[in-house]
Amino acid sequence: MLKVLTLNTLPFRRKLTFSFLAITIMAVLVTGGLSYTLSADILERKSKTLTQDAVNKTAQIVDEKLNKLMVVMMTFMISEPFKEMLRSVSAGEYDDYYRHLSNMDNVFSQARIAEPLIHSIYVSTPRGDFYPMSVNRNHTVTFKDTPMYDRILKAGHNIWVEGHEDELFTGRQRVISLVLEPITDTTLYSVNDVYVVVNIRESGLRRLIGPDAVDGVTRLLVSGEGRPVTQETSPLIRQAVTSGMLRPIVQTAGDRGQVTEKLHGEPYFVNHASLSLNDWHIVSLQSKDHVLQDLIYIKWMIFIIAAGSLAAAALVSSGLIRYLLIPLGRLQTVMKRVESNDLSARFEVKGGDELAQIGMRFNRMLEQIVSLIDEVKEAETTKRATEIKALSAQMDPHFLYNTLNTIYWKLKLNKAEESQHMVVSLSRLFQLGLNKGQEFTTLTNEILHVKQYLDLQKYCYEALFHYEIYVSDPGLEELSVPRILLQPLVENSILHGFRDRESGGFIRIAIEQDEAARRCRITVSDNGAGVDEAAARAMLRQTTEKGYAIGNLISRLQLYYGEGASRIEIDSRLGEGMTVRIEIPLEGAYANGRS
Repeated sequence: MLKVLTLNTLPFRRKLTFSFLAITIMAVLVTGGLSYTLSADILERKSKTLTQDAVNKTAQIVDEKLNKLMVVMMTFMISEPFKEMLRSVSAGEYDDYYRHLSNMDNVFSQARIAEPLIHSIYVSTPRGDFYPMSVNRNHTVTFKDTPMYDRILKAGHNIWVEGHEDELFTGRQRVISLVLEPITDTTLYSVNDVYVVVNIRESGLRRLIGPDAVDGVTRLLVSGEGRPVTQETSPLIRQAVTSGMLRPIVQTAGDRGQVTEKLHGEPYFVNHASLSLNDWHIVSLQSKDHVLQDLIYIKWMIFIIAAGSLAAAALVSSGLIRYLLIPLGRLQTVMKRVESNDLSARFEVKGGDELAQIGMRFNRMLEQIVSLIDEVKEAETTKRATEIKALSAQMDPHFLYNTLNTIYWKLKLNKAEESQHMVVSLSRLFQLGLNKGQEFTTLTNEILHVKQYLDLQKYCYEALFHYEIYVSDPGLEELSVPRILLQPLVENSILHGFRDRESGGFIRIAIEQDEAARRCRITVSDNGAGVDEAAARAMLRQTTEKGYAIGNLISRLQLYYGEGASRIEIDSRLGEGMTVRIEIPLEGAYANGRS
């Protein structure tokens, strides 16, 4: 009579063997699947990173080339022949046209030699057009007949025009155009309806970007509307442009980054980096299937490893189970004690085999955990000071760029005294802001710091605003306050409140003492654009980019004084300016050892 065996009737050792085999198979399959997934993920990330680096480098090269072009054109527009021509145009003189045309030909040649990417330069004025004599002019078309004229009138500032056939000169070369308004000294003369058109060789710019497809990566230059800047022949690029896939990427994905998009059902990696002079982006397209095509080998290796592991597990499982069962039980007992928060438990090591080594490492791990718990407790005590330093170290790089740029142009315009004042103010600003590494400074130094900042901004934005600082009690000037307390508030007024203004702005800083409440009240008000109530509440919740400086300040005050010890209020309505009130204790900050 046959005896029927079931799982329940199998010997315990056989159960362990089957369990071991099942676990081995599952582990191999899970490991293989995870290995494949992780390999694919790593390969994707590496490919995206390498492609992004290449795109960033290409964007840097194109930026440098276009920046050099801008420098060449600025030099062109401050040359004496160009300025003499503008003076004649401003005075309405017609007789000197050919003399100016001849004088400017040398300047045209110098610009084209300085930047070989320039195909031609054309200057449109109400008194006639100026252009290099070496280039054949198409006299049937003027600048006002081209779409570029309507675009710059609508834009109101310098524009970049995507690739097109040149209508101003014969040959109908493919060019990319930069349309500039001239730099003039408005105190001596003024000109209207004068434009400088710089035609850049499209083929030269295309060579900077690189070939259409290298190792499965297709690169192109697109405008802010998602259209190619240069003429493209790749079917993949035409499909991407036709589908409208590129436009939301360059408009909403930031200055640079990488996303995955589907094109006709196939996933593509899209990397992009923006240029600094305009809203153009370098974009690369790479098929995900092309990136992962080498993983077929890994699939077969996973299958072979799984089959080999199963065979090996079947051979050694019974003996290994007998050998490991008793010591594993002891280790399990120790683990259960640790699971119950008994960190004093230790595995009793006998022998020197691998399991003993595991036990020893387990003991060391427990010792490290105890040590790490102590380190975490100690680290918490310094976390607050570290966060304060990180928050207070933020400085807008655009402010420094604008300041240095203003100093440069004032020097170019021979305004040496103003430039000296700006350099001194900038030096003093950083000296007071750094404060020898101390997080707290006196109110006197904080007022000096914000004065330097406001004076620099007044040089950068001439006639935009004026300011007033009022301190009710001279005794407050020695009050110890966090450094860089006032500058974020006036920065918010200038950058956001006066954004649509050209003049008439006013900022008032009032510092008063509330003796009864033992608090210092700081009020910063302006007559700028203001915000609605919802936006003001969002600033206080630190959930809006527009109120970033205020959100940073709120975080710092909470870290310095603790929750509830300091208060900040925003009173604003659209079109009626903004008032920010801060109240801090006259004493009681505990940052950096204060109490």
